[in-house]
Amino acid sequence: MVKVTTDNKRLLFYLLLGWMIINFIQAASTGLFDDEALFWMYGQRPAWGYYEHPPMVGILIRAGYMLFHNEFGVRFFFVIVNTLSFYLVSRLAGVKDPLLFAALGFTTVIAQVGGFMAAPDVALLFFTILFFLVYKKLLEKDEVLPAVLWGMIMAAMIYSKYNGILVILFTIMSNFRLFKSRSFYIAAASGIICMIPHILWSFRNDHPTVYYHLFERSFEQFNLLKYFSEYFIGQFLIYGPVMAFVFFRAMIVFKPENIFDKSLKFTAIGFLMFFMAYTFRGKVEPNWTVPAFAPLLIMAYRTSADKIKLRRWIMPMALVSLLFAAGLRIYLVYDYLKLPRHLVNLTELYGWKEWSKEVEAKAGGRPVLFLNSYQRASKYIFYTGKPAYTMEDYAGHRTQFYYWSEIEKSMQGRDIMVIDFVPWRWLPGKKALVTGNQIITYYGYWVNFRSHYKLGLKFKLQKLRFPANASIILPITITNPYNETVRFNENKWMPSWLVYHIHYKDKFIVQMVHSTEITNMIITGAAKDTSIRFLTPSQPGNYYFWVSVSTGWVPPARNMNYQMMEIY
Repeated sequence: MVKVTTDNKRLLFYLLLGWMIINFIQAASTGLFDDEALFWMYGQRPAWGYYEHPPMVGILIRAGYMLFHNEFGVRFFFVIVNTLSFYLVSRLAGVKDPLLFAALGFTTVIAQVGGFMAAPDVALLFFTILFFLVYKKLLEKDEVLPAVLWGMIMAAMIYSKYNGILVILFTIMSNFRLFKSRSFYIAAASGIICMIPHILWSFRNDHPTVYYHLFERSFEQFNLLKYFSEYFIGQFLIYGPVMAFVFFRAMIVFKPENIFDKSLKFTAIGFLMFFMAYTFRGKVEPNWTVPAFAPLLIMAYRTSADKIKLRRWIMPMALVSLLFAAGLRIYLVYDYLKLPRHLVNLTELYGWKEWSKEVEAKAGGRPVLFLNSYQRASKYIFYTGKPAYTMEDYAGHRTQFYYWSEIEKSMQGRDIMVIDFVPWRWLPGKKALVTGNQIITYYGYWVNFRSHYKLGLKFKLQKLRFPANASIILPITITNPYNETVRFNENKWMPSWLVYHIHYKDKFIVQMVHSTEITNMIITGAAKDTSIRFLTPSQPGNYYFWVSVSTGWVPPARNMNYQMMEIY
């Protein structure tokens, strides 16, 4: 067993310092990932919640961007938070062998990407580690102030990402005696108080984030083989094909010596099993299990530190992994491999500053509307500072831009430029722009822009249950959220219709079928009643059914949530 010495502490400090410097360099030299651009938009428009995520990622980005107005600023505090996370984990693991600890922790994909990327998972992992650190102190001594702090950390985990709730749940499951502890109730009260602003935001906005994660992300119905295999492969990849063996071995052989150790094992196994079970319901992203990384790293270190043969195997494998990671990090900055895009597509990182400037020149001072691309709309705003908006069509999910209605409102009645990235869609005066990063951008110009993106549609029936192959007339209400009259006859060449869509499993049965013309309809108040006629599918089963507003060539918007329709 390696003894704790001043030299070992110094070595750990230098390893963490070097790790932080490398990640700062990477943060400054790598273009924004698509989602990072959206998260930067969060930081520019502070709120207690957003459509896709809670607000912590936006808070950290805003703080860094106030210091540095570039990619480095976007990622600045995430690099610091990641470095602190490794330091705190080393404390929890009782690290006496810094090289082994670094070999295990720094070689994972989680660490390599999370070391510099501005993402909710980085903040969640940090607060998860703080959660365990304070929990360990409370197990030693039940005190009020640490309990209050523990509750605030619980709230910070949830403000980072909702699956932070699972860390709390699995910790409780590992120690039901918490229900007899005064500190647990103090922490619960403290956490709930901190969560009140977000809870109020959620109620005011009809719980958009909950709906998105529980329903819209699982739009494709059950496909166990596909989802389970993707999950299984994804978990091995994020820990690295080599180190995954060490981490998952540790999860099995680690023997808890106390209640705290038990919470580590419960959390690690709980996360992996919970999301494995979730594959029965829908798709699981590999990074959803990131909070398990901290307890897994602690267990991996403690079950490897006194195994001389295992350590001898880990160290050369770590060197190989780091060499591979170095090549990957350079590749994130510069596409030196020139791999075919159907194999590896990292175009979201290359040349977007130059692309934005070229699009800005074509816009000629006009606002820009992006079709089905909130990521590129965000990047355009980031790199040019000019106004832009995005509209997602009926086949996609809503995005945070849907709730930034002031942007949409500012563009009404103006001449705008429209950007698309598919060759088959019609645009007025459509032209193609091939930029330096080889992205083919299609654009046209829309005179007197009018949008019906935020109009709401609601069925009057609570339950949609109809016979097969039947013609149905279904009452529907069009709701007007705008503070002005909505007219559908602004352009006689662009008539408006209600169109319907029917989706089954992973494909459309029916899409964009015209039902009711509303060209001459005027909504002066909050709502207008009408109806649609549609033909039900010929086979019994459960289908997704929804209706959109279609105007001229503009893709129908997501005017309502998916509704389950039973056909008998």
